[in-house]
Amino acid sequence: MRTLAAWLIRAQFRSRRAATLLSMLAIALGVALGYSVHLINDAALADFSRAMKTVQGEPDAVIAARDSAGSVPLPLVDEIAGDPAVLVAAAVIETRVRIGDLRTPVRLIGIDVFTAAAMMPALLPRDAERAATGGILDGALYASPALLAELGRQAGATLTLLRGDQRWSATIGGDLPAAGADDLLLVADIGWVQEHFGPAGAVSEIRVRLAPDSDPAGWRAGVAARLPPALLLRVAEDDSERAANLSRAYRVNLNVLALVALLTGAFLVFATQLTAVAQRSTQFALLGVLGLPPRMRLLQVLLEGLAIGLPGALLGLVLGYALALAFTQFLGGDLGGGYFSGKVPLIVPQFLPASGFLFLGCAASLTGAAYPACLNLRQPLVEALNNGFTARPQAVRNRHRQLLLPASLALLAGGLLQLPPLSGLPLAAYAAIALVLLIGVTGAPLLTQEIFGRAARLRLPATQRIALQNVAQAPLMAQVAASGLIVSFALTASMVIMVSSFRVAVDHWLDHVLPAPLYLRSKASPLPQELLNSLERADTPFLRVERSAYASLTLDPRRPPVALLVREIDHRDPAARLPFTGAVLVPPAEMPVVWISEAMQEIYRIVPGQSLRLPLLGGDVDAFVGGVWRDYARQFGALVISRDDYQRLGGEFRPSDLALWPRPGAEAAAGQWLAPHVAAYALEVAESASIRRLSLSIFDKSFAVTYALEAAAMVIGVFGLAVTLTASVWLRARELATLAALGFDQRMLRHALMLEGALIASVGLLLGLACGIAIGAILTHVVNPQAFHWRMPLDLPWLALLAGAAATLAAAVLASRQAANQATRLPLAQVLASSQ
Repeated sequence: MRTLAAWLIRAQFRSRRAATLLSMLAIALGVALGYSVHLINDAALADFSRAMKTVQGEPDAVIAARDSAGSVPLPLVDEIAGDPAVLVAAAVIETRVRIGDLRTPVRLIGIDVFTAAAMMPALLPRDAERAATGGILDGALYASPALLAELGRQAGATLTLLRGDQRWSATIGGDLPAAGADDLLLVADIGWVQEHFGPAGAVSEIRVRLAPDSDPAGWRAGVAARLPPALLLRVAEDDSERAANLSRAYRVNLNVLALVALLTGAFLVFATQLTAVAQRSTQFALLGVLGLPPRMRLLQVLLEGLAIGLPGALLGLVLGYALALAFTQFLGGDLGGGYFSGKVPLIVPQFLPASGFLFLGCAASLTGAAYPACLNLRQPLVEALNNGFTARPQAVRNRHRQLLLPASLALLAGGLLQLPPLSGLPLAAYAAIALVLLIGVTGAPLLTQEIFGRAARLRLPATQRIALQNVAQAPLMAQVAASGLIVSFALTASMVIMVSSFRVAVDHWLDHVLPAPLYLRSKASPLPQELLNSLERADTPFLRVERSAYASLTLDPRRPPVALLVREIDHRDPAARLPFTGAVLVPPAEMPVVWISEAMQEIYRIVPGQSLRLPLLGGDVDAFVGGVWRDYARQFGALVISRDDYQRLGGEFRPSDLALWPRPGAEAAAGQWLAPHVAAYALEVAESASIRRLSLSIFDKSFAVTYALEAAAMVIGVFGLAVTLTASVWLRARELATLAALGFDQRMLRHALMLEGALIASVGLLLGLACGIAIGAILTHVVNPQAFHWRMPLDLPWLALLAGAAATLAAAVLASRQAANQATRLPLAQVLASSQ
C-alpha cells in the first residue's frame, strides 16, 4: 500500500505539473498574440498621429479640395484670414517630388514662415551655421534629418527636384530640427514652390486656428455651408478617425484570431482542473463531511484555475511585448498589411490595455475551471468517499432531441449572417463563427455514438471493440479532447481556405490587370512630356502604349480618399481592360460614365445604373455608374473614368503610368530605349512578371501574422489532446486494472488506448474540417466583404487541408502512445486491490 500511495503521489504531481504548465502556456500565448497586435497597431497609430501633427500642426479646421488634383483659390485664403473669429490662417502648398535616384518620392511643403510659427512650429527651418545660401525667403530648401541622412548630403549641397517636366535646383540651407526621426520632408517658401511647381493662384489647403473666444463648432458649420462643392472642411478628429479606419478591420480580425488561442487554453484549463478534481475527489468529500461549505469547495477549484490564468496572463504580457518588438522589426508597423509606412514604430506599453488583456487571460482560465468546480459539487459525498470520482456517461437521449441544439444553432448562425456590419465591423459574422464552433462541439457526441456505436457491434478483436465502445459512450474526457481539436483545426482550416481563396483570386486578377509585358511609372508625379512625345513617333520599339493617370477624391472626410483612375478605355468594350463582376451597362447619351470597384460599392452602397455626383474638377459632376469591377489593390474604393470623358469634362490628362507592349523580338531594344529617360527623370520600370512576384510576396507578407496564429492554434490543440489523454489514464485506472485482471496484457492495453486516441482525433479532425469549411466560407463571403470590401470565389486547397489533418492525426497518435505508455506503468494489481 505504501508503494501504491507513493506512485499515486508521484503520478498526480507529474500529470498535474505538465498539464498545468501547458495550460499556463496556452493562456500566455493567447494573451501574447492579442496584446502584441494591440501594441503594434497602437504604436503605428501614434506614430501616424505624430507625423500628422509634425506636418499639419494642431489646427482647429482645415479647408482643402475634395479632388487631389484641385486646389483652394487665393481669394478664399484672404477671406478666411480676414474673419474676426480666425486667429491664424496658414496657407500651405504640398506636393511630391523626386530627388535623383532616391526611389521614394519626398513631400515638399511650401509654408509662409510667419504663419507657420504659430500653426506648424515643427516645420520651422533652422539655417546652417556659416551657410553660403540665403534664408528660406531667398529660395533655400530645408530638409528633415532623416532625408539628409538618406541623401548623404549636408547644408550647402544642391538638390535637383523633379516633377514631370519641371526641374528645380536649389541649395539646402539647413534642416528641420523638430521633424520626426523618420520623416522624409522638404520645406521651402510657399511663393517659391508656387512659382516652380504651382498651382498658380491657389494653394493646397488652409489650416485655421480660431480665436480663444470663438465658437469652433458654430464657425465650422457656417463656413462649411458656404464652401463650394469642390472644397471640404475637416477637423483633426477626422484625420485621426480616418487613420484608425485604415487598419481597424485588419487588427480586429487578428485580435479575433488571437482569442482562439485563449479559447483553446480554456479547454486545457478545463482538462487540468477536471483531472485535479477527480484526483482529489475523496479529499473534497471528506472535507464536505467534516463541514466545509459547498461554496468553499467551489471557490477552491476556481482559485486554482485563477492560479493558472494569472501567471499565464502575466507571462503573456511580457511575451506579447517581445513579440511586438520582433514583429515590427520584421514586418513594420503595419504587420505587413500595407496600411502605414513600413518603418519601425516605438512600442510603448500602457496600463489600461495591459490590464484588459490580463483580465481576458484570467477570465479564460476561470471559464475553463467553472464546470469542473460545479461538477465537484454534484459528487455525492458518501459515494465519493467510497469510490472516488465518477464521471457517468450521459444517458443516450432521443436522436431528434440531440439534433435539436445543433439545428437551432445553425438557424441562429444563418440569421446572423444576414445582418449588416456594425460600425464597419462584421461582428454578427464573428458571432456566427463562434456558433459554428459550438455546433461542432455539441455535435461530437452524436457523431461518435452513431459511427462508433454501430462499429462496436461488429465482430472485431477485443482491443478494437473496447476502444470503439469507450469512444461511442463519449466519456467526458474524450469529449474535451475532441472539442479542443475541433476548435483548433476548424480555425486553422478556415484560415487556410480563406488565404488560399484570396491568393488564387489575386493571382487571377493579376492576369487581367497586367496584360502588358512592361510597365513604367513616375510615382506620385506626372510623366515628362518629352517622354510622352517621343512615344508618339513611329520609330519606337513599342507596338502599343497605354497611358493612365491617378488622383483621389474625398467623398467622406472620415473615410480614406477614393482612388480616381483616368484610363485609355474604349467605351464600346470596357470589359477588355477591367475585370467586371457583373453586367456592363450602357450610359445615357452625353453623360460621362464611371466604373466603380467592389470596395466602393460595399462602402458607399452604390449600384450600377444609378447616377453618382462626384466632386471633380472644381465642381460637382454627375456620372453614370456603368458597372462594378474587381480591385484588390485599393481597399477603400476606386473608380475608373475614360480619358475621353475626363477631357470632355475639362480635365487635363497628365499620365503618370504607362503600359508598354514591345514589338516582337524588340524586348532588349525597348529596355535600351527607355534607359535614358528612366535615368534622366528618376522613373521606375518593371516587367509584369516581376510586378506579379512582388505583389504575391507582399500578399504573403501581409498574412505572416495569420500564419503564426494558425500554427499557434494547432500546437495548442495537439497539446490539449495530449494533456487530456494523459489525464484520462489516471481517471480510468480502475477500468484499466479490471481489463488487466481479465487477461489484457500491456501490449493489448497500449493498442486499445492508442486506437482510442486515434479515433478521438479522427472525430475532432472530421468535425473540425467540416466546421473549417463552413467558417472559411463565412470568412470569404461575409467577413472579407464587410471588413475589407473584397469579394472572391471560394477555393478549397484539399492537398493542404488533408496534409494538415494527416500531420495532426500523426501527432495525436504519438500523444496517445505516450498516454498508453503511462498506462502500462500503472501498478494495476494494487489499483484493483485498493478499490475493493
